[in-house]
Amino acid sequence: MVKKCLTVIYIILFILLIFYLQLFVVDTRELFGIKPNLILITVIVVSLWYGTYTGTIFAFIIGFLCDLIFGSTTGMFTVAYTITGAITGFINYNYRKENKMSLVYVTLIFTGIFELIQYIEYLMITHVYSNFFFFLKQVIVSSILNTIIVFIIYGVVYKIVDKFESNLRKQSAI
Repeated sequence: MVKKCLTVIYIILFILLIFYLQLFVVDTRELFGIKPNLILITVIVVSLWYGTYTGTIFAFIIGFLCDLIFGSTTGMFTVAYTITGAITGFINYNYRKENKMSLVYVTLIFTGIFELIQYIEYLMITHVYSNFFFFLKQVIVSSILNTIIVFIIYGVVYKIVDKFESNLRKQSAI
């Protein structure tokens, strides 16, 4: 029971930290007109780490908060993050946490999936077609940026979870 409560508290603190970094640090910087998406990277890492169920719930909460914060009344972020989190969590069973190349592949693929979902949602809601080459540029640049940043976030999450689990093992051994 204590482990679950502490995990929930850590996840809430982690969510607040990621939103703070996204809003006040990352959103002020661009590369070729594209901003890295720390929130998406967090959804990918949490879904890979904890699996389908936790990843989907985490992604839903993150997406809902994004819709509230960024003012999207249509639920675009909720749908996009939830689908991405669910699919990413599904491959958790075949994913090796130690393999850095698979982290690159997963980040590239799921950044593309997330951008495609957002592109389709945008088309369905606004009925405005944007340039497909702009979409490809956005997917390529965001995938590269997210892949670079995911190593940092994944390393931090790996250390936090490892330390947390080792502390719980020590406490349960006593």
